[in-house]
Amino acid sequence: MPKNGEYRKRPLGQNTYEYEVYKKPPGEWQATSEQGYNKARDEWAEQQNNGTGSYKSFGAPTDLTTSLRYPKDCAAASNSDYVLFEFYKYSPPFSGNNIGATKDGTNPSGNVGLQVYNRSGTEEARYDKVEGLDSIILYMPEDISTGYRTNWSGKNFSNMGRDILSTAGGDNPGQMIQNAANTLGDAFTQGLQNAGTQAIIDVIGKTTGESISPNDVFAATRGVIFNPNTELMFGGFDLRNFALNYKLVPRNKPEADNIKKIINVFRKAALPSFSAGSDLPLGNLLGQGKNQSANFIRVPSVCRVSFMRGGSINTDVPQYKMCAITQVDINYTPDGTYATYEDGSMVAYGLSLNFQEMKLIYSEEVEKY
Repeated sequence: MPKNGEYRKRPLGQNTYEYEVYKKPPGEWQATSEQGYNKARDEWAEQQNNGTGSYKSFGAPTDLTTSLRYPKDCAAASNSDYVLFEFYKYSPPFSGNNIGATKDGTNPSGNVGLQVYNRSGTEEARYDKVEGLDSIILYMPEDISTGYRTNWSGKNFSNMGRDILSTAGGDNPGQMIQNAANTLGDAFTQGLQNAGTQAIIDVIGKTTGESISPNDVFAATRGVIFNPNTELMFGGFDLRNFALNYKLVPRNKPEADNIKKIINVFRKAALPSFSAGSDLPLGNLLGQGKNQSANFIRVPSVCRVSFMRGGSINTDVPQYKMCAITQVDINYTPDGTYATYEDGSMVAYGLSLNFQEMKLIYSEEVEKY
């Protein structure tokens, strides 16, 4: 049961909070202003710490939840916005695909090609939670953004190459045959010309050691170069990367302990584990010998990053498929000064997390991601 003078701050939305102080009597939480909240916080800290100043001027609930979250009262309201991190064992993309779509044996339907591709990136039935890595809830950071990068580049085609491709891309069979005949004649003429040019290049290279191109020959002798026939060609697209940056400031010892646990979970999830023995994925193929299994390490855990509102996905901000944790940076002096509380906990921690999505996003999926 709350004690007289305890206080709490509940997030209602971005930069909007509800402040309450517990009054006894009458034994209930009562709304207060931010000024009243700050006063209650200071009075409570003074009372709890007997005037020592430990964690003074800070305050946070100590019994709202036992889960790993920061701040301790994060996601306390039904309309709170927050980020949920869940950790799973890595699922090899081509492991088990010959025996069914998922571990439970279900098969895809609808857009089969896309569903098959997404098996190891979106279907939770293919993943097992990592024991010892609790889910983490953190507040919404300042910078939330996403990007979709496609790769286009110019490609040069010779006249002969252009004609061959035009012939191959024709729709009329009769016209394709006629174009092919014309292309063969042009190719013979072009071949003679190229042979003569190459002979000049070979002679110069053998006698002087100079390296020149066919364009150099034509430019130096005729004042022309090959028509580049440049076309812009699509060359694929990239996996998304994103970063989340946090500043974690403990307001009491329970919250300081929670922050340390949060940091340790991210560190463990990002690093591979030394795995030897019967749990080795290749054990059935390679045997169980100690020397053999000791040659392998286990791929790091993967993470599902979800931007939430209440108990549901927030569809107004970007969402991601399963992600790899590519970098975890911890700054123990984010304010530029080394400072600790009496128990040795840092006054503040900087936590930077970098992720890379494990699957590409296709146009059919933009409504979800």
